[in-house]
Amino acid sequence: MPHQLIIQRLRCRHWFAGPLAVSLLIVNSLSISAQQFAPQMQAPWAPAAQRPAGAAPLALGHAPDHAADDFRGADDADTALAADERIAKLFGQVDQVDDLPEGRAPLARSPAADAVFRDEALGRRTADVGDLLRRSKAAHGVTIQNRTPIVSDTRVRGQRVGQVLASGSYWAPARMDLDTMMSKIDSRLVQDSILIKGPYATRYGPGFRFVDLEFLQSPRYFDGYEGHGATSATYSTNGEQVYGRQSFWGGAEDYGFHISYGHRTGNDYETGQDGFFIPASYKSRDLFVALGVDLSDNESIEFNALRLDQTDLEFPGLVTDLNFLITDGYEVTYSNDAPGFADRFTAEVWYNRTRFEGDTKRPGKARQIPSLVDAFQPSFLGAADGYTVTDGDALSAGYRFESTFLTCDEQISVGTDMIYLNQELNEYDHFDPDPNDNNFPIPRSDALDLGVYLERALQYSETLLLTTGVRMDGVFSDSRDIVQGVPEPLSVYEESRLDQQFLLGAAYLTADRDLGAGWSSNAGMGFAMRQPTLTEMYAEYTFIGSLQRGLTFLDGDPKLRPERLYQLDAGLQYCDDAVQMGVHGHHAWIENYITYDVFDPAGTIDGFQQGASFVNTDLATLSGFETYAQLEVTSMLSLFGVLTFVEGRDHSRLEPSRHTGLDYRSDNSTVEEEPLPGIAPMEARLGCLVQDPSPEDRWGVEFMARVVDNQDRIAATLQEIETPGFTVYNIRTYQRYGTLLVTAGVENLTDKFYREHIDYRSGLGVFRPGVSFYFGGELTY
Repeated sequence: MPHQLIIQRLRCRHWFAGPLAVSLLIVNSLSISAQQFAPQMQAPWAPAAQRPAGAAPLALGHAPDHAADDFRGADDADTALAADERIAKLFGQVDQVDDLPEGRAPLARSPAADAVFRDEALGRRTADVGDLLRRSKAAHGVTIQNRTPIVSDTRVRGQRVGQVLASGSYWAPARMDLDTMMSKIDSRLVQDSILIKGPYATRYGPGFRFVDLEFLQSPRYFDGYEGHGATSATYSTNGEQVYGRQSFWGGAEDYGFHISYGHRTGNDYETGQDGFFIPASYKSRDLFVALGVDLSDNESIEFNALRLDQTDLEFPGLVTDLNFLITDGYEVTYSNDAPGFADRFTAEVWYNRTRFEGDTKRPGKARQIPSLVDAFQPSFLGAADGYTVTDGDALSAGYRFESTFLTCDEQISVGTDMIYLNQELNEYDHFDPDPNDNNFPIPRSDALDLGVYLERALQYSETLLLTTGVRMDGVFSDSRDIVQGVPEPLSVYEESRLDQQFLLGAAYLTADRDLGAGWSSNAGMGFAMRQPTLTEMYAEYTFIGSLQRGLTFLDGDPKLRPERLYQLDAGLQYCDDAVQMGVHGHHAWIENYITYDVFDPAGTIDGFQQGASFVNTDLATLSGFETYAQLEVTSMLSLFGVLTFVEGRDHSRLEPSRHTGLDYRSDNSTVEEEPLPGIAPMEARLGCLVQDPSPEDRWGVEFMARVVDNQDRIAATLQEIETPGFTVYNIRTYQRYGTLLVTAGVENLTDKFYREHIDYRSGLGVFRPGVSFYFGGELTY
């Protein structure tokens, strides 16, 4: 069978843990010598002997894709709004990995990997990248916690920040409740996102799940200079949300640019069925610049810059709102397709910094969480009115150097990287008149990660592709001992050294097999470690919304042990011209899983506050499945469905945190194991897509029902409560008139009053928006 046919079949992935598929993979794996289990680089490729003379090796990093056609980056830069490829992506498909550009496709060759494109941001009216992943039917096993309409916390297969890394420029939150990995990035600024749902990549750093973000790249035009632009706007009725974006791009044969400015505003939104208004207003502005230059036929350099300025953000479920948040992000990528010492070399350098300030002074906060008014009343004669203010400063910087070597049947990549994180958070409670004892901070802390990795892809036979990888990291973290507003050195409270060192490792093996007749199978097994985050180690009774109750102050522990994950994946997929379907199962064991020990429980579920300490539990498990199908009934009608389920369990929950002074975790000796907190219930998305059957593809309508099961698998000792199930209906449509694309739709058609399981229960509770109509348009010129 030709290699190209194998590649096409292996591009359809998401697999079922059936006995036949697993047996075939085990038999083939046992027949391979130890020498063939060397590390990997993720993906199939065209053998070097079959590449055209002078063709560049396959791009593996974030460098631009040097296509041989007349324009490079047309789909990314919106040069032709009427392009059928872009219109087809407005609502996406259930599996889109095959649509990735050649330079990005190798990064998505892990079991159950998903790909989501920016075009859906327009078709689905999304805000940040997390919102795009959540709404796309191509991203399976993803849930988000909507903190505001423009700030979302992404969860992948039940895991969150620290366990899930947002790469590209290694985006890290400045504060894990007011800021998230991907809330700083508008979904229309990202060319594509690749979702890797296991320890099946080693280039991103220590973690268990990865979201690889590719910003818009600068275009090239090989017939001389060209310049283009686009103007877009969208309005949503519920919350009077307005979004506008102006973009310009252009270039010539050896250079290009893309400049884009976006502006968002919104007011309080109304919940469903005669509900009430949720204080969730916001203002947000961003400026994005991409510049690219080809230094020679083989060398190019790409520069990306992002400036985000957000003000007056209300977080209805948290103690504080944001007065402002500013992020500056920079990334430079150099690529060389003929460096002499390898077949390809890429170098990436990035720097991101976020600063913010917030407080509890807005009237909407007092209405949403009435208990705050009582809690922050003056407790001493002559004290001023009580309130809390917070400020923070965090940065992420680093580099990644990678060399790739190609032969006719294998690809090896060797790389080294450095990731530096620095974070500081102050939280002053001004109802206490003592200025020497009113700060509950995360002290100025930092972590330096030095890593090396090696990956290998081997075309073992015409029907079997093996990928392997290994990684080693040395992580060094420390925290400031003396902090303003804290009466004694922090090491006195911790009774330990604040500086810590971690030696981490990771390794994986995956196998892709073409079974013929449109069927493919896949399996993977991996091991990875990750160090505790700076918040988990150094938080000092800081009000950080984490557990379901929302009003939680957290105590870190510098002596937390690193988590160790062991994961298995297996599955099966079928695809032909009219049908796409697949099912994938996964199971993970996590040693030293970092969870919570409640040491100061509130009296009732709507009480004011809850204190919790981070703690290792000896063993936790995460298991579940994802299945999807899409059927093209006619040229006009398609049907689709997606079903996901994850269950997490803490199997050893009795051992308490060393800080609480309790004999048992959460002062409960009767529960030896229970579900993990913050796990979303089973969810299905069902629908149909009706489109113009003509080649012009002038219009389309999508009907979708999101069906969410009740969640009764709860961490009761952490005061988590059950959530009833619900069904929400959405309608989305588009109509194009030449280079003008008009979009419209209605969300929550039946005005359902509901909330997600991981929504905060603070005060009156955070509920989702009721019925909302939206309409918008984009003109490209």
